[in-house]
Amino acid sequence: MELEIFVNDHEPREDTSFTLVDNDGLRSTTNPFATPYDTSLCLDVLIRQVEELAGGEDPGVRFLAQEILRRLAPLPQLHGPITDLSILREHTEVLDLLMLAMISPHERATGLFKISLPFAFDPLYISKTLRALMGQQNVCYSFGTHLEEVKKLNLLMLGTTILKQCYGVQVEVKPTAMLTVPDAETGLKRFYKPSLNEEFIEVQVRGELPPLGEQEIQQLLNNVHDTELWLRLLPPRSFHFHGFHLARLYEVTEEESLSRLKHRLISRDAVLDVSRVKELANLVRLQFQLPHLQLGLTAVDYPVERAIDHEYRIRYNLLADEVDRLTDPLYAGSIYDQVFLSGEILVVQDLRELPVRTVLEQKLISLGYRSMLLAPLLSQEQHVIGIVELASPVVNALNAFLETRFEEIRGLFRTAVERSREYIDNRIEVIMREQYTSLHPTVEWRFTEAAFNILKRQEEGLPEVQEEIRFTKVYPLYGQADIVGSSNLRNAAIYQDLIDNLRAGRFFLLQALELVDFPIVNQAIMRLDGHLATTMEEFDNGHEVRFGEFIHKQLSPLVKQLGGQLPELRQVAEQYRNNLDEELGLFYRVRRDYESSVDKLNRTISDFLTERDQAAQRVLPHYFEKYKTDGVEYEIYAGQSLLKRHHFSRIHLRNLRLSQLVDLCHLTRQIATLSTTLPMPLRTAQLVFAYTTPLNIRFRMDEKRFDVDGDYNVRYEILKKRIDKATIHQGEERLTQPGMISIVYLQDRDLEEYQDYLHYLRQAEFIDGEIEYLVLDPLQSVNGLRAIRFRVRV
Repeated sequence: MELEIFVNDHEPREDTSFTLVDNDGLRSTTNPFATPYDTSLCLDVLIRQVEELAGGEDPGVRFLAQEILRRLAPLPQLHGPITDLSILREHTEVLDLLMLAMISPHERATGLFKISLPFAFDPLYISKTLRALMGQQNVCYSFGTHLEEVKKLNLLMLGTTILKQCYGVQVEVKPTAMLTVPDAETGLKRFYKPSLNEEFIEVQVRGELPPLGEQEIQQLLNNVHDTELWLRLLPPRSFHFHGFHLARLYEVTEEESLSRLKHRLISRDAVLDVSRVKELANLVRLQFQLPHLQLGLTAVDYPVERAIDHEYRIRYNLLADEVDRLTDPLYAGSIYDQVFLSGEILVVQDLRELPVRTVLEQKLISLGYRSMLLAPLLSQEQHVIGIVELASPVVNALNAFLETRFEEIRGLFRTAVERSREYIDNRIEVIMREQYTSLHPTVEWRFTEAAFNILKRQEEGLPEVQEEIRFTKVYPLYGQADIVGSSNLRNAAIYQDLIDNLRAGRFFLLQALELVDFPIVNQAIMRLDGHLATTMEEFDNGHEVRFGEFIHKQLSPLVKQLGGQLPELRQVAEQYRNNLDEELGLFYRVRRDYESSVDKLNRTISDFLTERDQAAQRVLPHYFEKYKTDGVEYEIYAGQSLLKRHHFSRIHLRNLRLSQLVDLCHLTRQIATLSTTLPMPLRTAQLVFAYTTPLNIRFRMDEKRFDVDGDYNVRYEILKKRIDKATIHQGEERLTQPGMISIVYLQDRDLEEYQDYLHYLRQAEFIDGEIEYLVLDPLQSVNGLRAIRFRVRV
């Protein structure tokens, strides 16, 4: 806690008493202004100034100065150090005349000043205006720091005065005190800052001046908080202060209240709870000196289509208990709506005089408000992100003059709201990532609402309750572009690399037999020949493991051993090792070509689907999710429950289904072109599941993904996972074929809808040849599925 000095005595007199409160909030008997240096009252400096004025050119000033000197002449006790302060009371009239040389009669009547011993706090003389001010209740000096720091600062001021007068070192140290006085009429605080005049203080040296070199002076200036150092180099026994301090006080209420308001508003949590907003309200009242002023502050998102409304959290507007959201279209035409539309400050001097009053104005009047200032807070993009309300029960209390003054701090409120919104967004982001993982933008609003509710419960000290995230009656659109024969191609690539590896090893070992008698080489060749006898049709995962272990544990170590031992085999061994992959320790040429081709193909498909979905999202937001395997499968969910502000219709659904087919046609053409450039040519087969019945989905917390909800809807998931392996003609042929699109459906009405789409595709020249209408062979627990299949014209 900062050091504060309270004025105890409310009677206006010179010996006004004070109470010191330490940083622990306790009364302190320590005087922070006590000094180890001797000080005494002396008027000599002032008298010398009067003597100079007596010889001046101004006749009025010269006459006054000569009269003062004439009255001082028979009073030698007023010259030199004055130790008996009762002398001041005996010669009040002469002292008053002497003061005229320093303070004009007008300032003596109106100014706030006091005279004290050098660097002392208690006054010897105090002006009538200051005495009246100090006579009010709860008058307080605050110093902005602890008692010990105030003591150090006072000693530093003494030390710098010595440096200035005795060593010619110009250093300025200013006091940090602030006088706080409650206004007698409004009850609001007013602030006064002291300014000390040291020209009437002289430093006298006792004995010889302590020598101080440049290095020692620099040491003092670099250690301003080391009072022991200052007292050692500037010992109190060597210096004496005589004269007096003249302190003037100037009102800085507007500047101080603005400074405190800025300090409060720049904090990260400036507007995150009601207590902090109440602090801001008090500071705004101080700034404008209006005790009846009310402050309202709310974060908004306008236009409303832009984002989630932060009123959920930063909501301290004057009508918070009356209306849910100020941006609601129900309040079109209100003064709030006018401000949101214009982005400009609006001042209403009397709400009752408005030509049109909506329900919001009526509510404000019923709450007792008559004049108002509404200030929108704008982002860098000129969107409204918040609004400040100033309201008063007094007509015309808020006017154009006050609007000009408020404009100075409007930016501070904008910064406060922005920082607080960012703070909330960051916390919400943490909750969402912890609870729900990465989210699709279309459904993020629902998770944000749930996160806000969790945040609210956390701040209220209630146990966390995870909300179930569900969306009802959504339509699924499932599709995939699957690499044809990917499993066989991968096995063939692995087989070919292992066979090449074994053959290269056998070639090396046969050459080694001609150079060295090494029976283990014969054994390795025998095992090698057994592995090489395995055909591609016989090759399986077991062979892959056995071949790999043999190469790692026997073949490659033998090549390394003999290649290092026999110079004749060094080149062949080096060629063998160069063909080994560093991580796998196996030949990796064919498999690298396969995996590189798969990776490039997958990226092409994924990028294409993402680009097409972004275009579709602009027409209607929907949920989109894709998975990379050997190819890419994706899923779309569309429906009204997914949307916060948009309207979903049957036309949107038909457009999505047709767009899905058109996109897959374009994708098929793109893959056909790409395949010719791949290290290993690959082809894909496209599949669509035309499931036209709406279903419910929910977010599964354990897997951090959406899944169908309810036993009936599980049928969709079962069908989706099985149809890509579907066959026709009693198993003679896979449904999905390279360069073709297959559409699996359940009902005749699905066929009718998709025939309309196929008619468009035919007219747009996407279809090559005839369209096939097929019945699928029975799948596990699934019968009666049918399909449409056509080849895409490339």
